[in-house]
Amino acid sequence: MTLEECARVLAKIQLGDNRQVDKLVLAEWHDTIGHLGYSDAIAAVKTHRQESTDYLLPAHLIRNVRRMQERAIPNRELPTAATCTHKVLGGCCVHCGWIPDE
Repeated sequence: MTLEECARVLAKIQLGDNRQVDKLVLAEWHDTIGHLGYSDAIAAVKTHRQESTDYLLPAHLIRNVRRMQERAIPNRELPTAATCTHKVLGGCCVHCGWIPDE
């Protein structure tokens, strides 16, 4: 997603918890979740708010997007560190979707 789209994601998050967002916060979030699609990130914020009272972190969005993608492709065997032979870029494999465990 673009930096401007990430700013809109953070604006939605800010509406829910009144966090302070500045250019440094935006840059950090974009560095961490910039590989996600904008609409997926917005949906992940909504999912988090519906399912959790935890303070929303980038990892929550990444996990929620992964869950949404897994549900969208039934019976798909997810790649693992042993089966993904692609290059990991921006926190996930751009070819098969594998995200290294933290």
